[in-house]
Amino acid sequence: MTIVDGILDRVETPATLTAHVVDPGPDPRVHGYAVQADLARHVGVADLAWLALTGELPGEHEREALGRALWWLAPLHVGEAPVHAGVLARISGAPDEVVPAVVTVALGQHIAAELRALAPMFAWLSGQVDEPPAVAVLGPDAAPAERDAWAELVADSARWFGRERAFPAAPALTRVAAAYAILMRLGVGDPARLHAFATWARLPLALAEAACAAPGAVLGYPLDLPAYRYDEDE
Repeated sequence: MTIVDGILDRVETPATLTAHVVDPGPDPRVHGYAVQADLARHVGVADLAWLALTGELPGEHEREALGRALWWLAPLHVGEAPVHAGVLARISGAPDEVVPAVVTVALGQHIAAELRALAPMFAWLSGQVDEPPAVAVLGPDAAPAERDAWAELVADSARWFGRERAFPAAPALTRVAAAYAILMRLGVGDPARLHAFATWARLPLALAEAACAAPGAVLGYPLDLPAYRYDEDE
């Protein structure tokens, strides 16, 4: 039998993996910062997300703005697909190590759909279009608390980003759209980091909801749902 070299056998490749974020070893470091001696003692969890995804620790205004964005992204309820998927995985008896994977995959799809819908909003923030899309704007029936939260964010954005880059008083954005708008103003508006921050914010609450479902508790699930059917393209 003749063995023929493949394409990858004909080129030189590194002999070791390259660590870009976490330096391995008994004293691991994140972008050069010692985890046990420094970060774990002096740095909060939101700072960890910022450090991991930007390579630097946040300043005071960056930290405050990031915290607002993460909290505004965080609450997904059981009626939304990623959380619902986690609950169904638990009820159906999925192993504990599988449930986070199920939720994370569903989160990825959910966030991708949000970013597609909000793409015109990012163009608006960049000055490419005059108005944000309707899906990003609070409707006439929005609760007063939602409008108050936007007004507060407008004032805070002037402190964080300067008056020229502050959000306008109108139109008022929805909670989720505003959270993504904050991230873009922070300079992390590329899809990879938006996915990472949104997943970071939402995964704990989604897994917490799933953890409340008992394995095998089918009778505790509302089985009498509205009728549905699958339509497959031929």
